[in-house]
Amino acid sequence: VMKLTGDWKGAKLSRDVRILWLSGPEDHKGGEHDYIRIKELFVPLLKSVPRVTVAEAFKFPTQTQFDRADLLIQFLHLPNLTDAELAMYQRYVDRGGGVVSIHESCIMRPVGQAEKLAGCIGCSWKGNQSSRWSKFAHDTPLFLQTKHPAFTGLPKSIRLNDESYWNLLTRDNVEVIGAIAPAASEKNPPFDRLLTSKGVRGGAFWTYTSGQGRVFGTTTGHYTYTYHDPIYRLLLMRGIAWAIDEEPKPFMPLVYQGITNDKGLVGTTD
Repeated sequence: VMKLTGDWKGAKLSRDVRILWLSGPEDHKGGEHDYIRIKELFVPLLKSVPRVTVAEAFKFPTQTQFDRADLLIQFLHLPNLTDAELAMYQRYVDRGGGVVSIHESCIMRPVGQAEKLAGCIGCSWKGNQSSRWSKFAHDTPLFLQTKHPAFTGLPKSIRLNDESYWNLLTRDNVEVIGAIAPAASEKNPPFDRLLTSKGVRGGAFWTYTSGQGRVFGTTTGHYTYTYHDPIYRLLLMRGIAWAIDEEPKPFMPLVYQGITNDKGLVGTTD
């Protein structure tokens, strides 16, 4: 992992960054969709990065909170948003606001509202008859588009034990940069060709632009222990940096922070 984070000593952001963390009421059993626990884990971590401030919102931001934010990180099941709230969200992105959308945050019903959410974050749930979800384990690789700036220099595939969605509503400006595919795909086909191969689940990670805004999205992040995996943290930190158009180095200490024991081992046994 240290080879992938590189040397971050002395790295600084080029500007002050105001992050708004959006969470909501938990809707699963313990260890899954832990919106509050993950917020309580990451807000202090992000606050430790120089020039970063973090505010919190519950269920949906106010206009004032949108106005003050440079980056919105959302991990929740969004409530049924009104047209006015979705328009507020769209204005935030189009004027240059960044978004990192995690797992369940792309789900909204009915489909008409989901289409408007896709305008804000690029992808959203198409409906239970069309979109799909499933667990995946270490025997199923997660392939990365390493030509994308968010994932430059990373391995072409990684291993996680989590869940993802696919067959999502997808806007034209979306670029899929992470996909789940059978292990047989590890013969290193070009990523674009991989996306059309049999059994692939696209939409594990994507980027999206609308107006002046940048969105980094993922349908992974179901389990609480995933957020203690340094490789997963690395992907999230890379995405955060891309969404605010900054170098990732200032965020690299968070890959290890709080999950390194006195023997220098990184991860979790929880």
